[in-house]
Parts: sequence; structure tokens; C-alpha cells
Amino acid sequence: MEAFAHGSAVHTVWSSEAGRLSEGDDTRAVFTALVLEDDGPLARKMRGVKVDLSTGGDHDEIYLDEDATARTRSALDEIAEAVARMNPNPNRCMGAREFGPKYDWPWNKYHELDAMLCGGPKGSALVLYGRGRAILFRFPGETPTHLARILADAMDQLKQH
Repeated sequence: MEAFAHGSAVHTVWSSEAGRLSEGDDTRAVFTALVLEDDGPLARKMRGVKVDLSTGGDHDEIYLDEDATARTRSALDEIAEAVARMNPNPNRCMGAREFGPKYDWPWNKYHELDAMLCGGPKGSALVLYGRGRAILFRFPGETPTHLARILADAMDQLKQH
């Protein structure tokens, strides 16, 4: 979806903020449901979620089509279930196999949203990052379940457009 979104003849037909995460005044994640359209001869449309991540001077922009959004929601549910089954280790992070680079998933070549839940001395934090990028965006106290709900809300909004 990212390549489509950056096309020269593409414009936003509809968009609505589905949710946001923030940590202080500095770190934010904004999730926007959107419908994009290409003005070319085929007039293609694409639906999905745009994720804007920022912290300090660092910024990342990620586009998830409907399949990638569903896959991300499933991975977030997997993380939440794994954390519930295990004794949380305060010094480790829990991710999902959908985000794992060691698996040869077809989507690993795309810049998509990855997430993990990390423990630390002050409690857990949801850590988001764009696949292939080194910038981490930390949201202490946030959960994979909350982010999965935001993505579900975005997809519900898209069904109406």
C-alpha cells in the first residue's frame, strides 16, 4: 500500500483517525483509516490504515492494506495470549512470529508495522517500529490488545466507505 500511496496521481478520498497512543509530549502513534484512489485510467482504490509514528526528531510513516492490518491484529493477539500464558520476564521482549525476520514470510519485504511487548524496571511497554527501520517507539503501559482494538475500529470504519 505504501508504494500505491506515494504514487503521483493518488489522493485521499476519505480518512478518519481511528486512535492514537502517546507517551508524554514527545512520542506518538496516530492510526488513520483511509481510502486512497488513483486518478489514472484504471481509477484504482485501496483501503487501509496509515500509521504515523514520531518521537523527538524521528518519524516513520507506515501504510497497512487490509490484509496487513488483519495480520498485524492477529500478531498482537498472539503477543497478548503468550504474555498471559507465561510469567512475564521483566527484562525480555515478546513478539510474534508474523513479525519475525527469521521466517521467510512474503510480507517481510514490505515496510510494515512490527510490535513487541517489553518488560523493564518500570513495567511493560508496547514497542512499535517500522520493519527495516532502527527507530523504536515506546509506549509504557500500553498493551497489544489496546492496539488491536484500534486497528479493528479502523477496519470497521473502512467497511462503511
